Amino acid sequence: MANYFPWHVVERSRRDPDLQRYQGVKEEYLVEAKYCPKCETPPERLRWVYVREVPLSSELPRPYRCREGYLLICDACLLQVDFFCEKRG
Repeated sequence: MANYFPWHVVERSRRDPDLQRYQGVKEEYLVEAKYCPKCETPPERLRWVYVREVPLSSELPRPYRCREGYLLICDACLLQVDFFCEKRG
């Protein structure tokens, strides 16, 4: 399973208090959010981290790249489970 972001970007975002004021479950995304594919933890129990950076899919044309949004992480499995884009750039 590929990561949406390099882990160093995720950790930098996690330590940024300005970004993490957005942290937490976003109700409007819960309907679409994935369960952890390994342990089946439901999305509302995953860690929701607000991340800002260009994702690994940087080979996409610029208008389609996502610069920031909500990343769902399963801490138990160390997996990036899902991502919801908030800002493209």
